[in-house]
Amino acid sequence: MDLITSLQEITKLSHLYYSRQWMFATAGNLSTRDNLTHNQFWITASGKHKGELKESDFVCVSTIDGSLVQANDGLKPSAETSIHQVLYSQMPEVGSCLHVHTIDSNLLEFGVGKEEGCKEITLPPIEIIKAFGIWDEKPNLTMPVFYNHTHVPTIANEIKRYFQNHGIPKVPFLLIEGHGPTVWGKTIAEANKHLEAVHFLLQVMARRI
Repeated sequence: MDLITSLQEITKLSHLYYSRQWMFATAGNLSTRDNLTHNQFWITASGKHKGELKESDFVCVSTIDGSLVQANDGLKPSAETSIHQVLYSQMPEVGSCLHVHTIDSNLLEFGVGKEEGCKEITLPPIEIIKAFGIWDEKPNLTMPVFYNHTHVPTIANEIKRYFQNHGIPKVPFLLIEGHGPTVWGKTIAEANKHLEAVHFLLQVMARRI
C-alpha cells in the first residue's frame, strides 16, 4: 500500500474511533510505517482533533531515534511518538500502531506502582483471543500493563526494557494504566482487527471486576 493510501486509511480509522468514543478531542495517536524507507513512520500530529483529522495532519519520524524527518508548517509529533518509535524499532515487521483511550481501559485498575513500572496481567481465555492468531484451547496469556508516567519517554523506555528482558508479548498489544491500549499489526487492517479484539477483551475484564 502506498503512503497516500495508508494515510487515507488511517484517517478514516481516526474518524471511526472518534464516532465510537475511543478518541475524544485530541486524545490518542495513530501511525503507519513508511514502506519505501522502512526506517520512518508517519504519526498523527500533536493537538489535532481526531474527529476532524486530515491526511495532511501527519508528521514523519525516524524509527531509529524518534527525530522529526518531515512535517507541514507548525505541526509537531504526538506527545507519545516515543512509544511508537520503540514499537517500530523493536518489531521490524510491524506496519502500523494504534493507540486509543477507551472507557473500559480507563476503568480497569491493576495497581501498577511507579517504581515497579510494569505488571503482567492474566487475560481471560475467551474466544476473541483467536483474533490475535492464537488458537490454543484455553490459552494462558498475559498482557503487559505499564505505569502512566507524566513523562512519556519514561514509559517508552520501560516498554523497551520490558521487550528486551521478556521478549515481544504473545499478544499484539500493551496497556498503559489509566490511559489506554496500544496495538500493532503488520498492516493497518491487522492492527485495526487487533484493536477491536482488545476493546472487547477489556470490556469483558471490566465487567468481571
